Amino acid sequence: MTALAAQMAAEPAAARPSRWAEPPSGRRFYIGMAVACLLVSAVPFAPSMVDRSHRLGSATALVVVHGGLFFAWLLAFLAQTILIGRGDYHAHLRLGIAAAILAAAMVLVGYETAIAMTRRGFDFSGDLDLVHDPLGPRGQLIFPLLDIAEFGLLIAAGLILRHRSDYHKRLMLFATVALLPAPFAHFIGHSPALRPHGALVVLPIVVSLAASAARDLATFRRVHPVSFWVALVMFVLDNLSATIVGHSTAWLRIVDRLVG
Repeated sequence: MTALAAQMAAEPAAARPSRWAEPPSGRRFYIGMAVACLLVSAVPFAPSMVDRSHRLGSATALVVVHGGLFFAWLLAFLAQTILIGRGDYHAHLRLGIAAAILAAAMVLVGYETAIAMTRRGFDFSGDLDLVHDPLGPRGQLIFPLLDIAEFGLLIAAGLILRHRSDYHKRLMLFATVALLPAPFAHFIGHSPALRPHGALVVLPIVVSLAASAARDLATFRRVHPVSFWVALVMFVLDNLSATIVGHSTAWLRIVDRLVG
C-alpha cells in the first residue's frame, strides 16, 4: 500500500482519473441545457414579435444589435457543447476565442441597452410594466446590470479556469443561465394570467440555478463547488436586489448618475 501511494504521489495530476470525470451522459446534459437556454431565451420574445398590437415602439438599432449578440452567444454555447461531445477540442478552442470576444461585446452592449431602456422608462415589447412596478424604471435597472455583470465575471472565471474542465464547463453554463431572468420576466409579463404575479419569476430562476447541482447529485452523488456556491451567490444577489438594493436611496442615486 505504501508503494502504491508513493507511485500515485509521483504521477502528474493530469494522469490521475478525475473525481469529476464525465460519463457519456454528461455531454448530453450540457447539450440539453444549451438547447433549453436557447429555447427559453427565444420563445418569450416571439409573441410580441408576432402580435405587435401591444408593442410600445419599434426596436432601435441598439436593441437589434443587443438581441443579435445574445442570440449569437446562445448558438455559440450550443456549438461548443456539441464540439466537446464529439471530442473536437481544436475546433472548441478556436470557437472559444471568438466566443470570448463576443462575450466582451455583449457586456458593453448589454450595459448600454439597459441604460437606454431606463431612460425611456419602458421596454419596446410592452411585456415589462416598468412604470407600475414597485421598483419603477430606475430601481429595475439593478436587474439587467446584475445579470450582465454576473455573465461577464463568470465568463472571465471560466476562461481563467479553462484547463480545469469540471470548473470551466459549469462556469460557462452558469454564465449562460445568468442571461435567463430577462426572458423569464418577458414570458410572465406577456401572459395576462401571470402578469399580476410577477414574483413567479423566482420559480424558473431557481430551477435554472439548481439544474447543475441536481445533475451532480444524480451523477456523482455530490455537488461540485461551482454548482453549489455560484448558484447560491446568484440567488442571494437576485433577492437582495429585489428586496433591498433596488429600493435603496443609494442605488437610486447611482442610477441618476448612470442615466444622467
